[in-house]
Amino acid sequence: MQLFADEYDSWYYTKKGKYISGLEKRVLLKMIKLSVISYQSSAIDIGCGTGYFTEFLSGFCKNIIGVDTSMDMIKYAMIKHKDSNIKYLIADAESLPFKERSFDISVSVTAVNFIKNPARAVSEAVRISRQKIFLGVLNRWSLLSFFKKLKNLFKNTSYSNACFYSQRDIVNMLKSLPPPFFKGGRGGIQKHHTYFLPFPRIHLLLSGLERIIPSWLPFGGFMGILGDIERGCINEQIK
Repeated sequence: MQLFADEYDSWYYTKKGKYISGLEKRVLLKMIKLSVISYQSSAIDIGCGTGYFTEFLSGFCKNIIGVDTSMDMIKYAMIKHKDSNIKYLIADAESLPFKERSFDISVSVTAVNFIKNPARAVSEAVRISRQKIFLGVLNRWSLLSFFKKLKNLFKNTSYSNACFYSQRDIVNMLKSLPPPFFKGGRGGIQKHHTYFLPFPRIHLLLSGLERIIPSWLPFGGFMGILGDIERGCINEQIK
């Protein structure tokens, strides 16, 4: 089931949407360390949808572009954020119309789960990046994946065509890339998870639990994976 752009965007402003996207933003902030990146940095949001995370990034990066294959999503984003410093473009994540090393940072939040050839998309994101690549991915081995698959048995949802990946799947995609992008063994691979615990009315309690669950447990609903291209190593962190 495909959501209309306004329906898709409005979810972020629901109680549940604010809770979940807040956890995702926390991962993004911690991993990319946006607070120490120069405002002159350039960034691209791949699979930007209606530009929710693109707008968030624009507060830290002066030059930012959001790309998506959906004309409806891009039109919505352009209208909603018309007074911002963001540029939007219809483009395929598997064949981005940019030269190598065009951006300091490439970001993609859950778009990998909806791309037909994720390995190709990851390779493209690395190709156009100078310093960092951030991938936010929905985890196959999580409560989120279990409940979404269970729900899909009874009704068609926006996740019906999604493919959930494991931590190993994404790491293997990165390791398969040729040098000099990522060189294994330099700094190792660090792992953390955001769990997206089921969302009843006790969300404040669950938010506290999110912070004390051991970060090495590979069952988080959302995996944040950071590739540090400048140092030639991969730091994988899922918060």
